[in-house]
Parts: sequence; structure tokens; C-alpha cells
Amino acid sequence: MIQLVPCPKQWEITDESVHALTPAIYTAVAEWERYAVMFAKLFYRSHECTLILGAKGGIELVKNTALAKATYSIDTTGEAMVLSAGDDEGVLYALSSALQLIQATPDGLCVQGLRVSDYPDKDYRATMIDLSRCWHPFDKLIKYVDLCFLYKVKYLHLHFVDDVYYTLPSRAFPLLPSEGKHYTFEQIEQLRAYAADKGIVLVPEIECPGHALSLNRAYPECFANRLDGEVAEFRNESGELYDTNALLCAGSERAFEGLKTLIAEVLDLFPEAPYINIGGDEANIELWNNCPDCRAYMKAHGIEDVKELYSDYIGRACAFVLSLGKTPIVWEGFPEKGAERVPKGTIVIAWESHYHLAPDLLDKGFRIINASWQPLYIVDSLSRRWSPKDIWDWNVYNWQHWWPHSAATEHPIDVAPTEQVLGAMLCAWCIPFEMEISRMVENLITMSERCWSVEHRCSFDEYKKAYRNLLPKTFKVIQDV
Repeated sequence: MIQLVPCPKQWEITDESVHALTPAIYTAVAEWERYAVMFAKLFYRSHECTLILGAKGGIELVKNTALAKATYSIDTTGEAMVLSAGDDEGVLYALSSALQLIQATPDGLCVQGLRVSDYPDKDYRATMIDLSRCWHPFDKLIKYVDLCFLYKVKYLHLHFVDDVYYTLPSRAFPLLPSEGKHYTFEQIEQLRAYAADKGIVLVPEIECPGHALSLNRAYPECFANRLDGEVAEFRNESGELYDTNALLCAGSERAFEGLKTLIAEVLDLFPEAPYINIGGDEANIELWNNCPDCRAYMKAHGIEDVKELYSDYIGRACAFVLSLGKTPIVWEGFPEKGAERVPKGTIVIAWESHYHLAPDLLDKGFRIINASWQPLYIVDSLSRRWSPKDIWDWNVYNWQHWWPHSAATEHPIDVAPTEQVLGAMLCAWCIPFEMEISRMVENLITMSERCWSVEHRCSFDEYKKAYRNLLPKTFKVIQDV
């Protein structure tokens, strides 16, 4: 098998000998020169070799408008390693492949004689890093951009806000950023530029209406519910106590206007982002029954109960995102009751198979992302660990779980192949970088493989040999710089 992950759609080894390459990179396409510079930096890290910029005979980037979007080809049968693509996305995938295929030997750079033609099946190939419940210093966070580039993971989903920390900077709400645990405006600019050079799309996430303790703690007068009477202890189905201050008010104009200001500010921080995730799951909505503002809102809008209010709230927040020209993403969480209030332009991450099942979401016309808890979660639990083989045996149309309350535990859920399933996301929760990175590397590579080509292109043993051979190079790419 060709030593390339994800395995390409078409490939041919033209001869078993290796072709010597001049240590150089060249393109006549002016807008691709930035990618050549970026590649040369990563190449030095992985191969300890300096590429000459603008010289021929090594790697050459060629624009071929006949190639479809995100498609690339590689040809090493001539004097140079020719990477062809019709757009930026395609040429970046070609460069990712070149970084894997080129070998550094005592005699110089070499590559096997081969031809490759390749493109992804699913566009949404993502990983999510939890930055609120487990803070990642900036020098660690930025390594995930390199990892995504190397293995053609297009989206880096950043869970910036939860109960524990608010990790974004803010001018609109200056008390929000957690002391010592937030990124600066300058770091966000640096992250954006670093990701853009590698074609990695950043997806920022804040949380509403649940998981919002950091907002209510800093600005209770803006976001919190006005509770009357005795507040009961509310527990989830696992018996864990909900924090009564972690729910945003769904009834007051002040709270919703505050949320709109916050969403607009986050989108201003990430102007290139086509998406923003606004949360939408695990909300202790029974508390709204004790809030006079929420009761008044339900009465005024003909809403029967807090379940319908939940869907209404998610619908209003998503409609606001759409009004700004962006696409909202939410976690599976809003109930079926009132689901018609949520705009169909909303993308739903199907993860728990408990609140709203993937088949139902598809039937209602939503586009969805597969983040099946099993095997796509990485958590700090010895009993909740899934291997690359587990992900290899999974597919993007399949949901599994271990939790007794999930519908996908005893009977895994499968849906028919459809474009409404945009792809998948590997999620790392509550884990520091040092514990997370090795598991992330192996599992993320495998998830990318399963989304790049929905049907297997090789055996697991062939795949395992390829990715294990690439691991030393991978860790060089993400080393401290």
C-alpha cells in the first residue's frame, strides 16, 4: 500500500525505485506562494531540511482548473514532484500528502515513483478541543492546527466557553474573560492567521442556554434568571446535581440582547468562520418554571411548557446567527416538541442519541454532524477508551453509545447514506494537552480516514502500518517551536 493517510481514491506506483528531489518548492501561482512558505516551515520541522523557495526541480505547485473542488493530483514520474489542484483546498491537500510521501535519507530527499488522484467524500472532518473545562495554553492549542493540516482534518472546533472558564477576550463584557485562563486579542489574531495559511477552518463555540455559569457569574444582572420561591435541587438522569446558576434566562429581553451581543462579538473575532456553535444541550430547563420572565414570555407567545420554550430559544438564537450571514451549529439537545421553531439552516451535532435521534433530525430536514460518543470521544476514563480499530469499524452513518439511557447502546443506530450527514467530529473533553495528544493523534487520523473515504480503501493492517510509519514524522511536525 502507498504510505499515505488518508488512503487516496486512486494511486499507482510506477516503479519501485526512488526519485531524488531537489530541496526546493516552486509555484507560478502568486496566491499559492503563501502556502509554499508555510509548507517549507513544516517541512523543516519534519525532515530537518531547508527548502529553497522559488526554485524548480523539487516540489512544484500547478493550477489545473479542470480538477473539481478539493481535488488534487500528484505525479512524481518526471524530474519534479508535481502537485496539481484547481483551488486552494485541493493544493493544501496535495501539500499535506507531499509532506507524508517525501523521505529524507542520508543521500538527500527522495520520493517513490507514483501517481495519485484524490478528493474527500465528506467535507466536515473535524476535531473539537475543550478549552473551558480544561484550559490549553496557546502554545499547545496551536499544535492542533498543524495536526489537522497533516491529516486533512478541515475543521478545528474550539469549545471556548462553558461553566468553568470564559476563554475568549471580550470588549462588550470585559468581566467575562477568566483571569489567567483566556486568550488575548493578539493570540486570536495569530491563531486565525496560522490556521488560514494551512486551510484549517476554525469553528468557535460558546454555550447557551445551559453550561453558562461563567456568563451568569460575571454578569448575573444581564444573563441570569430571576428565580422566585424555593429553588428545588434538579438532577440529571445520572443523579448529578445541576448548578442552578448555569442556565441563561429565556424570557427576558435583556438576557437575549446580551446573548446577541456576545454572538456578534465572537463572530467579529473570527470573521472567516462560516459557522459558530452556540451549544444547545444539557440545559436544566425546569428552572424556567421558577422565573417570572420566562413564564411571562411563554404566556405571551403561546408556549405550553419549558420544553417548547427550549426549542423556541434555540430557534431564536439560530435565527440571529443566520441573520448575520453565518450558519449556526448546535449539539443535539433541543426536544422534538417545538422543533419546528428551529430554522432548518441549523446544523445539529448528533452525539448522545438521547435527546433527538439522528434519523428524526434527518427526517425533519436538518443537516447533521456525527459525533457519536462511542467511538469518537476522548475523555479521562479508563473504561471509556476507544482505539483506532474501533473507529475503523465505525462509519459516518453509524451511532453507538455505552450509556444505558442512550437509544444507541443496545441497538446502534444506522442511517442510509445521505448528503445531509456532512461528516464527523472527534471530541476531546476535560483532558490536559499532555494526556490528550497521543490519543488524539491516533484516533483523529483514523476518523479522518473514515470520512475522507466512506468505503474502506485498504485493509486495517495496511492502514495501521501506514499511519504507524508516519507517527515519528507527525510528532516532529507538532513539536514545540
